[in-house]
Amino acid sequence: MSEKVIQFASQSITCEGTLHLPVGFDAQHKYPALVIGHGFTVSRSSLVQEARLFAEAGYITLAIDYRHFGTSGGEPRGRLWPMQEVEDFRAAIDWLETQPGVDPTRIGIWGTSFGGGIVTHVAAHDIRVRACVAQAPILDGDFWIRSLNRETDYLAVRKYLLAARRKRLVEGGDPTMPMGAQPEDGFMPMPADPAMIEDVMGWYQKTGDMLMHSAPEITIESFEQVMQFDATYTARKIAPRAYCIVQLTGHDVYHPNEPIQTAYRVAGEPKRMVSLKMDQLDAYKPGFREQAIGAAAAFFDEYLA
Repeated sequence: MSEKVIQFASQSITCEGTLHLPVGFDAQHKYPALVIGHGFTVSRSSLVQEARLFAEAGYITLAIDYRHFGTSGGEPRGRLWPMQEVEDFRAAIDWLETQPGVDPTRIGIWGTSFGGGIVTHVAAHDIRVRACVAQAPILDGDFWIRSLNRETDYLAVRKYLLAARRKRLVEGGDPTMPMGAQPEDGFMPMPADPAMIEDVMGWYQKTGDMLMHSAPEITIESFEQVMQFDATYTARKIAPRAYCIVQLTGHDVYHPNEPIQTAYRVAGEPKRMVSLKMDQLDAYKPGFREQAIGAAAAFFDEYLA
């Protein structure tokens, strides 16, 4: 199995990805191919093992960094505008379908967490996508932020973002907030889950790996854009192409269940719901990861291979 870093253009911005080829790859043959994407503010460096597992299953696999994150271009750093990430996915498909050995009629996409919402939207609007798997997807940005906060705190988030918008009009710029640290002004739209902190720190002490390779900061305006994004009902537009949700049924406060169930209900056939007894970050750990990717690969095998 070989890997190489590639570049592709997305709306004039240079994005990077890592192309993983199956063992024994022969460009004279045609292989099914996947584009895979990471979650909220995370880089493709967190998807190395996922990409390798898909390649081992026989898929040409392209793991991408969205613009403004990882090693992709785009300024300012840490700008997360969901519809731009949708376009980055589609641009990656543009690049992938022209590569030697890729069968353009057998292309699938996979995304995890917020990336699961992105791929749901991409699959609904790009008919080149024959099969889509959304792992623990965050489908509705406003529902997500609301679910993480008490109602009074949620309203405070909305007021803060409105004040920040007015401030940008006067002062310009694109201010950021740190990820994984307390902002100076106390703005915390995503309160930390104590169980997740314990899990991440315990895993780091055990392995030296932080589990999620997050960007150091995110622009404040990104939260406005995220809260306007909703792919829940967009899922109904995917059929007759195939759609799968892999949901986690353990302790999971970061991937709201109600939009997941709604998206699956409105999606047409063929569709599949795979329920895995895992906590919110387990799918990124050895053993659990193989189970989650195995479920996705089995779905792709049915509709792509």
